[in-house]
Amino acid sequence: MILFIEPSGGLAGDMFLAALLDLEDPRFTLPDLEVLARALVPESLRLVCATAERGGFRVRTLDVRTDESEDPPHRHLAELLERLEASPLSAAARARAGRILRRLAEAEARVHGVDVEEVHFHEVGAIDTLIDVGGAALALERLGIERVLATTPYVGGGTVRCAHGELPVPAPGTAELLRGLPQRRGPGGERVTPTGAALLAELVERFEPEEALIVERAGLGGGQRDPEEGPANFVRVSLCTAPRGAEGARRAVDQLECNLDDASGEELGFLVEELRAAGALDAWIVAVQMKKGRPGSMLQALCRPAGRAALEGVLFAHSPTLGLRWIRCERVELEREAFALELHGQSVRMKLRRRAGEPMSDLDLSAEHDDLARLARATGRDLRSLEREALAAARARLQPDSALRS
Repeated sequence: MILFIEPSGGLAGDMFLAALLDLEDPRFTLPDLEVLARALVPESLRLVCATAERGGFRVRTLDVRTDESEDPPHRHLAELLERLEASPLSAAARARAGRILRRLAEAEARVHGVDVEEVHFHEVGAIDTLIDVGGAALALERLGIERVLATTPYVGGGTVRCAHGELPVPAPGTAELLRGLPQRRGPGGERVTPTGAALLAELVERFEPEEALIVERAGLGGGQRDPEEGPANFVRVSLCTAPRGAEGARRAVDQLECNLDDASGEELGFLVEELRAAGALDAWIVAVQMKKGRPGSMLQALCRPAGRAALEGVLFAHSPTLGLRWIRCERVELEREAFALELHGQSVRMKLRRRAGEPMSDLDLSAEHDDLARLARATGRDLRSLEREALAAARARLQPDSALRS
């Protein structure tokens, strides 16, 4: 599934969440967000989701309010990451949310000339930002988003008043986050907030894509202000798929690799896990022979072009490599669909591979091994019989009037 963001009127964290809720997809709802928000913020919390008008269009708005929204205390990155780590988000979603928060901290550190750990999350409202970022990571996972595309964001113009006085739009932190990315300026005040800029910088694979997309759902998220100048203050997000051909969709990926002869097997295994948690589409190890006949390992990983920086950070942080290589590749990808079914009173996640013009077979269906293993321990049944039951239940759900060929 592809998420297409159109920040033609600006982007903030609450606008992005509001637009995702406006999709009215049952996989991500306001109660889902509330459960996460209360886990992140055990203190007083209010989420107010409403409709409003921006430029003559009905939009959804989301107001995230806590006891400290009016006068946010100075919080550091470490405290926010601790709350994130203790949340019910999956490991992959926690990693994605953590990368967005770190982008915010690194941008502020650069513009203020301080260390990342000294940055105070006060101007952006630390707890509000944590909910915005964590909620975005949850939504992308629940909606099965594999790629994020966007149009050029409208950042606004003029000046904005903050704790450091009156600053030009975009403010220094926002400008740093958007460095190297396309942006459009004009009247109407600040339109892209630091959180909105961090979301774009971390999530978007490509701006102004030329590829064809099929829109399945669309949602509009409005900002809290309704300025008279400039475009209407809302963002549109769309759930899309790529047109299917017999051969599948062709998409760009980057392949990263480095040679290591001074890392243990345990370290290599940890690296592979960290790369996958950081967004790698796949990661693996190949045995190689290095200088003077020494045995070594080539560590390789695939990622979307926009996710390469995160994987580079993992490799440099957790391996002794002095450098790495990357090449741009093109691969053919079939459409995939994920769904869950109930088996013996427990949820089992299923994956479906769709091949255009081809009848579905058992090869196109698979059950999540971790769910089957959990069910096997709970019921005392063997894995293979549970897998056969899950496939049969999935066949009945997908093709109730006909059987799949074996």
